[in-house]
Order: sequence, then structure tokens, then C-alpha cells
Amino acid sequence: MSIPSKALELENRSLNKEGDEPALLAAAYDVLKREWNNGNRDRELALHLMFLAWYGLCEPPFITGFEMQDGINYILKDGLISELQRTFQQVHLYFQPAISKDPEMLYVVGLMAHLFPYMLGNNEEWESRSIEYRKLYRAKLPDGISPLVFNERGVYGKYFQGQAAIKNGY
Repeated sequence: MSIPSKALELENRSLNKEGDEPALLAAAYDVLKREWNNGNRDRELALHLMFLAWYGLCEPPFITGFEMQDGINYILKDGLISELQRTFQQVHLYFQPAISKDPEMLYVVGLMAHLFPYMLGNNEEWESRSIEYRKLYRAKLPDGISPLVFNERGVYGKYFQGQAAIKNGY
């Protein structure tokens, strides 16, 4: 696993917080995004970066740590939605030529697209991609992906471990 230890530490701290520490996922995203911008194309980094971009789009800022428009409405700060979408799409595009050979990537990208296709850009495009990725992933793993694949992998792992545990889920 070649993800910066600081990013994984921030993810793990967000899992173990006792309520007195602010959400740290935006900080983990920043570490990963900086690595990506510096040319790091490690698969594990990409999986975490796509997840945090997607999670930032789907969950309220008080959970993720991304900046809110104001303190009353849980709306992401101007420009942040398009940045997170761009990041997700950019990382996906880089890995798309080889994704059909990667059951885990098919599963996680497909599931994220299945749950909130409209958050990733063109709704119809991402819905279609979700269906395609599910077919490809299930052809490789007919019984689904094992939750054990996601052990000890930060918030990314915790989230998808829970999803993979759902019998006959995505």
C-alpha cells in the first residue's frame, strides 16, 4: 500500500474521534490530492482519493471537514463541488483503460456511481457506467467482494467493508 501515512492517519483519526476533534477527511483529501498533482499514480492512493472526493460530495461538511458555504446551511463552498467532481473524474479517467481487470475498482467506482450518479457529473453516463461495472465485477466475483479486502484501509476500507457485507448487495 503506497498511500501517504499522513493521509491514512487522518482517515483513521476520523474513525476514532470522540466528538471533540473536527472532521479530518478534507485534510486527508488534501494530502492525497497534493500527491496526485505531483504525479503519484498509485492505485491505493487513487482509490482513497476517489472515495474522499465522492464522500465529500455526498456527506455534509460537518462530517467530512470540507468547507461549508455558511454555518447554517450544509452547502459546500462555491467551487468545491466542481473540484471534487473533477478530481473523481480525473482519477477515474486515468484508471479506466485497466479497470475491467480490477474487481475491487469496478466494485467501488460502480457502487459510488450507483448510489449517487448525479453527484459525479452526467447522471445518465454514471448510471450506465455503474451497471456496466457491476456486470464486469460480478463476472469476476459472482458471490460478491469479500469484506476482508477492505481491512485496515482507513475510512475508505471501513465504508466499503460495510457495503460488501450486505448479502447480494451491489
